[in-house]
Amino acid sequence: MGMKAISAARLFDGTHYHHDAALIWNNDVIEAILPIAELPSDIEHQHYANALIAPGFIDLQVNGGGDVMFNSDISASAIETICHAHRKHGTAYLLPTLISSTPQDISQALTATEQAIEAHVPGVIGVHLEGPWLSKEKKGAHNAELFYSPTINDLADFPWPKQAKVLVTAAVENMSDETLDWLQQQGVTLSCGHSNATAAQLTPRKLSRIDGFTHLFNAMSAFEGREPGVIGTALHTDHAWCSIITDGIHVHPNNVMLAQKVKPAGKLLIVTDAMATLGSETNRFELDGQVIEVIDNKLVNSEGRLAGAHIGMDESVANVIAWGIDEAEALRMASTYPAQAMNLTQLGQLKPGYRAAATVLSNDYQSQAVLVDGQLL
Repeated sequence: MGMKAISAARLFDGTHYHHDAALIWNNDVIEAILPIAELPSDIEHQHYANALIAPGFIDLQVNGGGDVMFNSDISASAIETICHAHRKHGTAYLLPTLISSTPQDISQALTATEQAIEAHVPGVIGVHLEGPWLSKEKKGAHNAELFYSPTINDLADFPWPKQAKVLVTAAVENMSDETLDWLQQQGVTLSCGHSNATAAQLTPRKLSRIDGFTHLFNAMSAFEGREPGVIGTALHTDHAWCSIITDGIHVHPNNVMLAQKVKPAGKLLIVTDAMATLGSETNRFELDGQVIEVIDNKLVNSEGRLAGAHIGMDESVANVIAWGIDEAEALRMASTYPAQAMNLTQLGQLKPGYRAAATVLSNDYQSQAVLVDGQLL
């Protein structure tokens, strides 16, 4: 691909701001950040007026997009469609997310994701298995009939990928310590979610095995005066990150701000939990025989229960900035911190040697372009 550059009035590298600056990359690796005036005259260069260049957004929970649900089409081509739909909203990389399903579908999802990475589908970094190892009491829109507590033999039967990152959301109170150990040994990133655990059930050993908590405040036992529940434990567990949905529907803005104050720096990150309706022409889809549709900008099932979100990363970032989170911190919540959560050591910052990945935003935080592994898309 050769040497190329993009520039804007402002560039945030994940730590510092640069003004009237250009990001230069060669093939798929960042070379430098330079003042626009110092760009070589012969370099291929795209300038974005009144814009901000930030590290590429990374969404760790994407159920679908572009009228495709990953659960309904577990294939590399479906992953490509989903990635394309989310790029329009500033997402450079994502984890296609399989909502609780059968062992056969889990195997297919792991295989399809590995195939997508081998085929160099732009934007896919791995897969998120959200269940079926969850709590029936906190099932949300998941099909509780699929839930079970796996043994090590059950887990060993799955074709765990070698290249794709894997995030597993589980109600860890229903998992043995041995299965948690086994998952950790396979390099799986483990998150507690859809959990009805008491604080006592989240033992120090179990907490030491988990990396994070999935969609904080949603589908987890409540924080009460005499019982911290999963919410209180998540807020109090400093080593663990918390993902959070910032559509203003799933979590009250005041609770987002509270979590941002309580969690250590780098441990609160944005996810969309977006469904097939993002980039959709129909605003409805089917999941486990239920019709899910957008009503008053909410995704709900026939019972009126929330079933994922209808939002992109750019709007999610704009929301938290409007609620009072500093712009630089909001950008890190969408890029740097997800990269750290998944141990993606070459993503999340715009620095020499990192993968050429960036999100270009207008002054009102609408996506203008996305750079993925040196491709401006």
